[in-house]
Amino acid sequence: MRNALATTLGAILAIATAVTALASPFLDWYGDRNGRDYKWWQLFTGDGITGESANLFTGLFLPMLAAAIIAIIAIPLRSATLMGLAGVLILGFTILWMIRQYQDNDALTIGENGLGEGVGLGLVSGVLGLLAAAATFGRTKARHRRDTVERTAGPAPPRERYEGRREGSQEGDVVEGPWGTEEPHRKRRFGRGRDAA
Repeated sequence: MRNALATTLGAILAIATAVTALASPFLDWYGDRNGRDYKWWQLFTGDGITGESANLFTGLFLPMLAAAIIAIIAIPLRSATLMGLAGVLILGFTILWMIRQYQDNDALTIGENGLGEGVGLGLVSGVLGLLAAAATFGRTKARHRRDTVERTAGPAPPRERYEGRREGSQEGDVVEGPWGTEEPHRKRRFGRGRDAA
């Protein structure tokens, strides 16, 4: 039951990560400028962010699309590594964009003519990705620990009744067997209509 809930929660978080990552570039990131209008490679150049607009696949939509695909692939594979990678990519590009935007404007404001809802959605998407990775990691770790215990323990030996006697013990004495102390059955001989010792 617990594993089923963990699996469902991880899948929901992964889907939410992908959806919010894809939606964020279509919202305002700074002022009236959408995230898809920023060229993603400008984040890594010396010039930084410029006023030049990008098209759909040269803007920030491309890295967000890549992260969303990784998150979706991680669901059937139940891979915490892939899910964590998706979250790190989303957070990384969003935070790097904020740094480069600050360097360009010498300030970051929130609200009108400042940071928009697209940036917030990008941050939320990255956090959701890390939460999904944590849920997946806990489920994978528990399954690995259970499989390891079952593989190393092996089948339990059968419990059989110990009927032997130690050397020098008398009939009817209490003997120590492999699984504790127990009283063996007395051997009885049956004669004609009566017991014979």
